[in-house]
Amino acid sequence: MRFILTLLVSALACGHAAAELGKTGFDDWAVSCNAKNYCIAETAGEASNGEAFRLKIERGAKAESQVYVTFDPATKLQTGLPARIEIESIEEENYGYFGTVSKVYKGNEMTFGGDADRDLMEKLRMGEVAAIQIEFGGATGTLTYRVSLSGITHALLRIDEEQGRIGRLDAIVAWGGLPAEQETRIAAAPQTASPAKPQPAAPAVPPAPQQSDLPPPIMPSQDLNNSGIDRGALGQVYAVSEIPDSIQMMGYRTLDCQLEETVPAFGAKYFAEGDVETWIVPCQMADANVPYYMAIHIPFDPSLDEWKEFETPPGFNQPNHALVNNLFYDPDTGNVTGTTYYSPNYDCGAFERHEVEAESGNYTLVEYLEKSGCDGVTGPPEGWPLNWTIDEMGG
Repeated sequence: MRFILTLLVSALACGHAAAELGKTGFDDWAVSCNAKNYCIAETAGEASNGEAFRLKIERGAKAESQVYVTFDPATKLQTGLPARIEIESIEEENYGYFGTVSKVYKGNEMTFGGDADRDLMEKLRMGEVAAIQIEFGGATGTLTYRVSLSGITHALLRIDEEQGRIGRLDAIVAWGGLPAEQETRIAAAPQTASPAKPQPAAPAVPPAPQQSDLPPPIMPSQDLNNSGIDRGALGQVYAVSEIPDSIQMMGYRTLDCQLEETVPAFGAKYFAEGDVETWIVPCQMADANVPYYMAIHIPFDPSLDEWKEFETPPGFNQPNHALVNNLFYDPDTGNVTGTTYYSPNYDCGAFERHEVEAESGNYTLVEYLEKSGCDGVTGPPEGWPLNWTIDEMGG
């Protein structure tokens, strides 16, 4: 795959001040954010000639901020040098990204990708080792810079969480169906919680403290018994063990889900009201279209637990489905929406809206929007043309 090394914007800022995040380690990677919530995930390594270097993934907090993969070697870079990233994976074929150095920035840095290159970011996240090769020529020749990718997923999840992108289209890892400017509410602390933001379990004050490659605990409760008790009003978990057993089994046995991969990557959301918990769980690994299932958990009697089914337009002649791409649940209304993108550019696709029946708790499809032409123009799926509505059926 070809790519062009693009512009590095070093002063992207968010619209409001935010508390700094000290360097926090996730296995071989560390994350830090400044007072303007500009966040950097980075790792250090040693090149084939013994020199030290850094590989960084950085992003500003504004909605339109791009994602940059920044390379910082000691050997002097020059524009026009051939450059590539090769990502090695145990389970998948290796992938190579080729280009040339288009610009050298202050501090002898250059960038790969840019503009939230989802494909490159996913290959890095799913890989084991990344090897950057720069053809310096002359006596230097070609240098190879290798880094471990262990911990990168949770480092990037921490950036998504710090910048409030969980469940949004512009998240690096924790993608969802919401546009960038819309508040997600899925990772907010409960009303009874302290107004202070939940902090990670590992100390953040010492530089680059190391901890195991565990997800950042952004949920309000530290209860690990998956019983559903004392979880708080709503939150998100990144460990399968924190999902109630009955909800896990629905995914594993009935829907053939890959929870060991999807939950650490995207997180499972829960919403608690009284004696009922609503769980939104990612089922399969995907890029633009991540399928989720929705399940109801009754902590005092898990035998009552059930997953929800959703309708398709009558003209499709298809049965109800339990999986909804990029499912979004509104806890205020109980309604569900889903978005299926026809293009990785998010410029076309289908949008479904389901309303819950107050008495039965079942869902009814009320409208189905579709934009079939992929024209490069992006926008909220809620604005796509109406394809079908329940009003046409006299409902």
